[in-house]
Amino acid sequence: MIRNTLKLFALLTGSFIFSQTGTTSPYSYAGLGEVNFRGTHVNRFMGGLEIYNDSIHANLSNPSSYAKLKLTNYTLGLNYRINNMIGANETKSIASAGLNYIGVAMPTKYFGFGFGIIPYTSVGYKLSYLENVNDNENILNLFEGEGGINKTFFSIGFSPLKFLSLGVTLNYNFGKIRYETGRFQDQVTLGTVLENTSSISGLDLKFSTQLEIPIKDALELQAMLSYTPEANLISTNSRFYNTRSFLATNNFGENVEISLIDFGLKRTNITIPDIISFGFGVGKERKWFTGVQYTMNAMQNFSHEFISLPNVGYENAYQFSLGGFYIPDYSSITSYWKRIVFRMGFRHELTGILINNFGLKETGVNFGFGLPLAGFSNTNIGFEYASRVADSKTYKENFWSFRIGFSLNDKWFIKRKYN
Repeated sequence: MIRNTLKLFALLTGSFIFSQTGTTSPYSYAGLGEVNFRGTHVNRFMGGLEIYNDSIHANLSNPSSYAKLKLTNYTLGLNYRINNMIGANETKSIASAGLNYIGVAMPTKYFGFGFGIIPYTSVGYKLSYLENVNDNENILNLFEGEGGINKTFFSIGFSPLKFLSLGVTLNYNFGKIRYETGRFQDQVTLGTVLENTSSISGLDLKFSTQLEIPIKDALELQAMLSYTPEANLISTNSRFYNTRSFLATNNFGENVEISLIDFGLKRTNITIPDIISFGFGVGKERKWFTGVQYTMNAMQNFSHEFISLPNVGYENAYQFSLGGFYIPDYSSITSYWKRIVFRMGFRHELTGILINNFGLKETGVNFGFGLPLAGFSNTNIGFEYASRVADSKTYKENFWSFRIGFSLNDKWFIKRKYN
């Protein structure tokens, strides 16, 4: 069983690394791209809450949750998304799909641990504008980017006291991002394209603590505090000037590499700001839960020495989340529908990105269902609707997402009583 599980994990991880489609959002040109939610669909369908922990689901965004695990858990998530981009003169829809996460979590006698891979950021945009030089001449400016950063993680959680859990996650970040800027002029066969590529790697940590305190009438209070210290990633860079036709996929003209060593830009640092998150909630085990969470991100400290954009800045960010779940009758043996978990959530955030001095805001609602499978396994399906806007007078983005996740459970390390 263990061997088969590791083979499946390696296969899915390889597919994830090489085929992750990421995003189609034009806002992904800022920073390191669109920052993805770093948890499972169970948490996402509750507005992104990291607070709630149970014994059969891996909570990838809260390492202290591993202390509560009772079963080995394999989890993965998929999504299909439609972006509706609304400009001053047109509306365009683009669909994308991808794998959100893969993880394995295991309990032991004294602690729980887990490992896996999740996308940290995604870049995927194509932008253009027409520049009128004079009555007889136009210049087309094109901007394109692709790639992103993934996180492989190892988490461990333990309970030093009855109602207290502590945890830590070590992440290794890796990935490549390519940016292109092109200018194509009327009556000129070849245009000029500037291509910048960053290969990024580095480590970061996340610490969390969880309190689970019983109160009267079988109710339980859960509270969480997490901290992600500031991290420095390394970017190995390259820059090319080339000339090509507007319609060509390959270069037909010159291709010249710029020596970045001369400018001190061959290897540069990327500063990832620190993040503090806290929240609390109350509920009845296997029946209902509701909670709130607030996250602060010192995004004004973000820096990428190699890539700077004239109309993009950064400010401190925040996110507010509200959500929960309800189960009609967890132990029902006569009705499958009564064992379905209903989840719903709301979130609002200031992303920390400034577009022409306007803060980029995002608001979303989620709802989903946990469908029981054999044993303690389940399938989680749900929907998300969200909108992004920096300046409502110029550009807005709405998107619908359909998400499906699998949480499969098993028992490992069981001592045989019979041969």
